[in-house]
Amino acid sequence: MILSPFFRRHGSTIGIPAIFVAAALQACAPADARSIPISRDASTAVTVRVTAAVDTLQFQMTTASGIVQARTAVDVAFLVAGKVVTVGPDEGSVVRAGDILSELDATDFRLALEQTQVQSDRAVQERDRYRPLLMSGSVSSNDMEKFEAHAEQTTAATQLARKHLGDTRLASPIGGVVAKRSVERGATVAAGQPVFTIMTIDSVRVRIGVPEVDVGNVHVGQTATVTVPAFGDTLFTGTVSLVGIAADPMTRSYAVEILVPNTSRRLKPGMVAEATIKGRTSHRVVSLPVSAVLYHAANAAFVFVFDTNAGCVRERAITIGTVRSDAIEITSGVDAGELVVIAGQQRVRDGSAVRLATGNATAGVP
Repeated sequence: MILSPFFRRHGSTIGIPAIFVAAALQACAPADARSIPISRDASTAVTVRVTAAVDTLQFQMTTASGIVQARTAVDVAFLVAGKVVTVGPDEGSVVRAGDILSELDATDFRLALEQTQVQSDRAVQERDRYRPLLMSGSVSSNDMEKFEAHAEQTTAATQLARKHLGDTRLASPIGGVVAKRSVERGATVAAGQPVFTIMTIDSVRVRIGVPEVDVGNVHVGQTATVTVPAFGDTLFTGTVSLVGIAADPMTRSYAVEILVPNTSRRLKPGMVAEATIKGRTSHRVVSLPVSAVLYHAANAAFVFVFDTNAGCVRERAITIGTVRSDAIEITSGVDAGELVVIAGQQRVRDGSAVRLATGNATAGVP
């Protein structure tokens, strides 16, 4: 005859091993439930994985969001007005300093130069012809001064006309990438009207706003890591190059710039970025994998700590600190070395009997 589970637990055939199991389960039961008879056997133990809380040296970190900006951005414009006859590079093109970006119709400026050149030559000849007469007294000094002034004026006009002719060719003042082109062939542009924007992005500036409470921990030269949503968890490393001295009146935050190498040009101006600046001071903290932490409906954080003597888990309220991609700082509730459940905790509650999964690093713990 096969005995029922109830008879095996309560009948005269109960064995000593079952008594030990019942005792362990009774020890794991919550305090307010220990007066209730334990009716579970060893097969009810939940398989979990645990890890030891780690005591690590943690540097002070400052994290803030911001925008990627070009290291240098220049709006380029013609210094003279005219009709565009040639347009060179398009947006996204790489240019070097001195490369021609666009040209205007130079006909009027060439004619103006020829005209002023003739006037200048005549004025210089006239001045040179009267200079000997000044020595003989045939020309007064006042008249000679007029000839000198006229020659100088026409010479200056010629130089200005030559400059205007040269200004019909628009050259890039810096090497970089064409970020914007707002002119086409045949268009008429005014003097000073921006027609190209050139940016240097072989290195970029990540500009963030650091709150007043954290700005004292940020200094030029500190190392920083930057992430952007477009590239997921990819980390870009940079250096703090500027710390603002005046707070933004609206946000009460201080501008901080991080210079990030960008030879591949993956980072583009305008991208949203998050930067973490590594501080110079450090402190010891207890940390756990992010997967170990659970939350109640009230958003209160807790973990399950493995009781090695009783073979069960205990729910433990915790206070969390800085959250990183792979670990979370525990400021109170767990001590370094305590074993915390990191897998299977969704299937247990306070006092649940557990067994460690095969291969768990602490599987040999009694």
